Amino acid sequence: MARTTPFFAAVLLICLAGAAAPAFGQTDHPRLRAALHELRDARRGLQTATDTWPAGYKERALASTQDAIKSVQQILSVKDVDAFRGVDRGPDYYKRYANHPHLRAALDDLREARDELRAAKGDVANLKERALNDIDVACGDIVTLLRHSARK
Repeated sequence: MARTTPFFAAVLLICLAGAAAPAFGQTDHPRLRAALHELRDARRGLQTATDTWPAGYKERALASTQDAIKSVQQILSVKDVDAFRGVDRGPDYYKRYANHPHLRAALDDLREARDELRAAKGDVANLKERALNDIDVACGDIVTLLRHSARK
């Protein structure tokens, strides 16, 4: 039995390493990482925004943003979204946006992440389809808020 113990230990280590890997293989998914980073910051910005959007718009955008965060978080196997560091962007990056810079950056990153996710080969537990749907809804809600803000 002493001879089989190292074998089982090796099998266990391989299984544990596979469980810790991202759901879509070893690819880093830089666009998904950027989208998660910006979604988190956009959510914070939405929570504190004082804009006068029509009733329910802000709450719907917060909910769809949260759903997209959860989906992307699962795909990337991120445990703590608040401690997650997806991209390093300084204040100069956000100067290109006239208003709501994190919402606009999140929208840009979500669109790129959607393309990256569509091109991904793997799909574990149908996370890909759910994430694509959540990203589409979040994009739509963010666009609605931004268009309403532009009318003023």
